Amino acid sequence: MFTDSLLQLYHEQSSITLDLGWVPDISAEGNYLVSIVKNNDWETPIKEFSSDDYKKVIAHIEYHLREVTTTWWK
Repeated sequence: MFTDSLLQLYHEQSSITLDLGWVPDISAEGNYLVSIVKNNDWETPIKEFSSDDYKKVIAHIEYHLREVTTTWWK
């Protein structure tokens, strides 16, 4: 399924949310979109990454999860 909402993770100590979706919604020609926001400020993401390569998306998510849990919240 090509849907906008695939995964959302929230780190409570830092108020950082990582969101994974597919854009445009319900289009086989789309891309994965990873957005990282702080304090639910969806208008100004900290980082955004777009790709149709799921391996690159996984690597991007894993890298930023390590960053968030080890450095960003301190």
